[in-house]
Amino acid sequence: MMKKYTLLAVFVMACMCFSAHGQRRGTYTLLQAGGIFGMATTGDQSVMHGYQFQFAFGRNFFDRKYLGLGIGNDVYRGRGTLADGSRSTRRVNTLPIFADFRAPIAQVSPLGTFGVLANVGYAPSIGADYFKGFVAKAGVTYGHMLVDGSDLLFSAGYGFQQFDSRFQGSNGFYQHSIFLTVGLFVH
Repeated sequence: MMKKYTLLAVFVMACMCFSAHGQRRGTYTLLQAGGIFGMATTGDQSVMHGYQFQFAFGRNFFDRKYLGLGIGNDVYRGRGTLADGSRSTRRVNTLPIFADFRAPIAQVSPLGTFGVLANVGYAPSIGADYFKGFVAKAGVTYGHMLVDGSDLLFSAGYGFQQFDSRFQGSNGFYQHSIFLTVGLFVH
């Protein structure tokens, strides 16, 4: 698992080096990580918190709009009460594949840009460890330029995740949450 993230980091750094030469790219790459803070869920489930990793790539439309495809790994943890009254910790994983949309809104300083983001997708069921379900996120971003074409990107927003187990007799549920991320945006 760690090898994948190391190779991904090397790839992003290589992309950043190419953009440092002042060349405008027709694509973008995003690598980010952050926290998920649960707000509300279906009645019989406890709210879960966790963390997320995301990788997205796509088309750069003249630094005005970005449209691409992404994959993530979201891990949620929550506490619940069993039928006998004892407490248990629950871990729920999803591997969402999503459409990624980003657009800068305003230049707030010579190095900073304020923008918006939207993600919509689906998390397929993979083995017994990953739940399936619809996912949607929307939020705001702040990009602080590191070098020409590379930004340190901060994001905050609202997320919705549906959790459906592949096992029969298991009821699905959903959760509303807030997310905060930081990442590298190469465009």
